[in-house]
Amino acid sequence: MYFKLLIGTVVSAVGLSSASAITTVAGYSFQDNAFADSVLASSGAYTWAGAASLSAAVTGSSLTKYAFSSSSGATLQLGFTDNYLVNGAGFDLALFEYGTTSTFAVTIGGITHNYSSVGTGFTTSIGGPTLQVNVAQINLDDFGAASGAQFSSILIGMGILPNLPTLGVAGALNSAPVQTQAVPDAGSTLSLLGAALVGLGLLKRKFKKL
Repeated sequence: MYFKLLIGTVVSAVGLSSASAITTVAGYSFQDNAFADSVLASSGAYTWAGAASLSAAVTGSSLTKYAFSSSSGATLQLGFTDNYLVNGAGFDLALFEYGTTSTFAVTIGGITHNYSSVGTGFTTSIGGPTLQVNVAQINLDDFGAASGAQFSSILIGMGILPNLPTLGVAGALNSAPVQTQAVPDAGSTLSLLGAALVGLGLLKRKFKKL
């Protein structure tokens, strides 16, 4: 599968709004960490603007950068590292692009669906003329994903003619934070070990008295 299913915790759509801050992109609200963070893989040649690299052009929440490819069959695999994309209620993922409306292809488990963008009523300017901001919304139910299923990556087809998409932002409309377990530092570990040894000494002394 092009989406990596995260084994373990499965969340319901009810508890998806626990993050402390909200970021708004062209009228759509996202948790502040709900955007693609990295390019895990790509195929085809890309051109980008407003950013120093392909990865910077298609990650984060800014509408002042983008990337596109004129290569047939071009794809981008985007990763979510500090949050998971979740199959919740309604649309789960939003892909933003500019200018003339166009089409993205999304493939999961051998199933491909095309999603056409529509105008948001917002505009942006990236070193040139003012451009219309468009959005394509994806519902993970379309691919048979279980309710509450979590994903850490997404594969997007970028080479659909006649109007090639100019991807700028990929955001999870339904998301869940990545849960990490804190590792104690060396000082804390030594302190706990010392306390345990002291406790063991007191226990031995008590038994000797008995």
